[in-house]
Amino acid sequence: MADVAPVRVAFIGTGRISTLHHLYYANHDDAEVVAICDKSNKLAKKRASEWHLRDENVYTDIQEMLKREDIDAVEVLTPHSQHRKHVELACEAGLHVSVQKVPCLSLSDFDAMVHAARKANVKFKVFENFQFHPPYQRALEIINGDEIGDPMAVNIRMWSTVKALSNWDVSLKTWRWRITEHENFKMPTLFDDGYHKHNMIHLLLGKDIHSVQAWKKGFRLYKLLKIDVPAVISYKTKGVEYGTWNVSMAQKLPIHSDFYGCDEAVEIQCERGIIWVNGCTGKMFAHPACGIGNPGVYWINQEGDWASECSMPTNWKHSFMNCTRDFIESIREDREPYRSGESARHVLQIDLAMVASLRSGFSDFQVSRIKDGLPDDLSMEVPSIPENNTRGE
Repeated sequence: MADVAPVRVAFIGTGRISTLHHLYYANHDDAEVVAICDKSNKLAKKRASEWHLRDENVYTDIQEMLKREDIDAVEVLTPHSQHRKHVELACEAGLHVSVQKVPCLSLSDFDAMVHAARKANVKFKVFENFQFHPPYQRALEIINGDEIGDPMAVNIRMWSTVKALSNWDVSLKTWRWRITEHENFKMPTLFDDGYHKHNMIHLLLGKDIHSVQAWKKGFRLYKLLKIDVPAVISYKTKGVEYGTWNVSMAQKLPIHSDFYGCDEAVEIQCERGIIWVNGCTGKMFAHPACGIGNPGVYWINQEGDWASECSMPTNWKHSFMNCTRDFIESIREDREPYRSGESARHVLQIDLAMVASLRSGFSDFQVSRIKDGLPDDLSMEVPSIPENNTRGE
């Protein structure tokens, strides 16, 4: 590997999330960032300084950057509605593409991106890092080992807070496009972050989701920004298996995190045992007084014996580095990246079905009813119900 030239990558978009995407390139010699592009020249130059790139490697025009001959692949880190255009431009330039979740806002846009990649004979990856989080990967190994049988229920509990004890500096401007209708259905939590949760429930259950039923209220930050929580989303297969995602927010929850002000835990009930995965973006339970405290994986088998494994890397940043590694290795090994095709498309269908459920009176909405984007009669936001009384200040 040392004798092989590194994969040369360009970033389209240098917002907050790009700092996590850059971690792999900063720590491995099989790939390198050679150019970056952002509509904000000031932000792009800031990243260039942080990543030790020269000014001639900084662009505000995507097409100009793609004319370079020293680029093998791109990472698309722009808002969802821009993904199709940026992916198609990269494919036309003969470059492999990794696109941040959510891949797009309609199935036709997704299919167009897949078609563009196939036509150009390049790799196309939806960058969904949660499935590369080491504790989640260990949970999947336990399930596949058949020690405790097949999964029957997956329940994700997520807590969010306005003032985390240690979190990223994420300004309100960063969230601006996420609270618009045309970019994100005004759902920064449920549609944007939700893609992670839909994907993990689908992956852990090992079966396609047949229908989604969603409920939400609202929480207003600083008396200005309305957030789409609290919410409960339920996922049903054609069998008896199901999943839930329960997310809530409060003003001052004691969440320790190196990243966003949230944390989550996943409970997986199988036929002969239960798996508990603690900690992801946060580490709220990492305290000696908490029984299941340190981030990692805990499970009980049918004999009632408990086991645990917390030795794997548990910081959320490793999920990004592992996900990037998959992209780079897919190029080097000439294989499909994970996920890229029908499975990623199905998760997008789930995401859109969740929005449709919310806009059709919290109905049980079949995923197969999503043929492209939202159905025409649900394409605009319905009047919201009264907000939660608890307000962020």
